[in-house]
Order: sequence, then C-alpha cells, then structure tokens
Amino acid sequence: MVYGNMGNDCATGVAFTRDPSPGEKKFFGEFLVNAQGEDVVAGIRTPQPINSESFNDQNKHLPTLEKVLPEAYRELVELYQKLERHYRDMQDIEFTIQRGKLFMLQTRNGKRTAAAAMKIAVDMVHEKLIEQKDAILRVSPEQLDQLLHPRLDPSVKKDVIAKGL
Repeated sequence: MVYGNMGNDCATGVAFTRDPSPGEKKFFGEFLVNAQGEDVVAGIRTPQPINSESFNDQNKHLPTLEKVLPEAYRELVELYQKLERHYRDMQDIEFTIQRGKLFMLQTRNGKRTAAAAMKIAVDMVHEKLIEQKDAILRVSPEQLDQLLHPRLDPSVKKDVIAKGL
C-alpha cells in the first residue's frame, strides 16, 4: 500500500495525457497534497493543478505539482509519455506520491468528448502513433452522430447565469 496522506511530501492525483474535452495535446490534471485518492473527487478540498496547463478559475491561485514536488512531477511527465506511446491512446492516470516517490496506481484509456475523439485520432495519425484505419475505428458512430448535430457557437460571448461542478 502507498499513502498520499503522510505529510507535505505526499500527494495523490489524476491526470490525462491529453485534454479530454477539446482533445488538445496537453498534459493536464489535478492533485492534493497530504490526501488520498477519494479526496481529489469528493469536493471537500479544491484540487491543485498539476501544471500551468491545468489552471482554471477555481485553482489558478494554487501552487502546481510542478512547483510543490518538482522531481515527482518530472517522473510523472516521463511516465505519461511512455504510457501514451505504449498504449497508443490518451491515458487517464491515477497516481500517489509517498515521501516524494511517485507510484502509478492505474492507467486506462481516457474517456473523451466526441470532438476530442476526432481530434485525438487525427493528431495520433499525424504523430505516427496509429494508422489511419485505427483512427477511423476510434471514433464511434454515436460520436459521429453527435458531431453532426447543431451546437452552440463556442466563440459567441455568453452571459453566465450560474456555475456548478
């Protein structure tokens, strides 16, 4: 067993090798110092970003894993790159850091939006990670159907009336 709640040199988190919403090739995720896995998703504490690409309105004032535990962050970057090359797909990674040492708990192909599925498949062909025929098989008929329906224009300014998690 490894524990992420044994002090300030311990942490736990989740990360994606690519952004699962738009599909951009950026490493992104969240973590908490001195916590266990369930704490990250429970909503009791605001998770910290793992790097500057993970900032959002709720966490932009918090220090990143890259700053708090730089050696563990460097190991995590090497690990995510190796995992994505090996599995040839976007990965959803769960990790724990105990006394400064990184432990990978689990990895799996990450869930993604329809738009992200399309972008990631095309990008991975260009990166020569997968063949074109594999890319076509990665976008399901349901995702294609979703992409063909009208959507709100993301570039239009919106009046926000509420926010939620």
